[in-house]
Amino acid sequence: MFSISGALAAGLLELDLLGVVVLASLTAIGGGTLRDVLMNRHPVFWMVNPTYLMVICAAALGTVMYVQFLPIPAQALLVADALGLAVFALTGANWPRPRGGTR
Repeated sequence: MFSISGALAAGLLELDLLGVVVLASLTAIGGGTLRDVLMNRHPVFWMVNPTYLMVICAAALGTVMYVQFLPIPAQALLVADALGLAVFALTGANWPRPRGGTR
């Protein structure tokens, strides 16, 4: 969701396609990258699993295609930010999962 938020913000700044993908990537994986660097976890999570980058690029390109043909809803950036924060909070509450038995 944060990649869609970043793509919408890049569109408001009238960036080109590369700028849209870079800003979408920055908003989507920036926090996790900072977390991994500060916790000295190497390699960073998105370098181990490139699926993250593929999904980010697909979401950014899908957002660009959407706004080319349909008008952007009035509160789209706010909704995308809110959904991204909700997903972030839910995944953070489940991470790390305990090994073995129950909590």
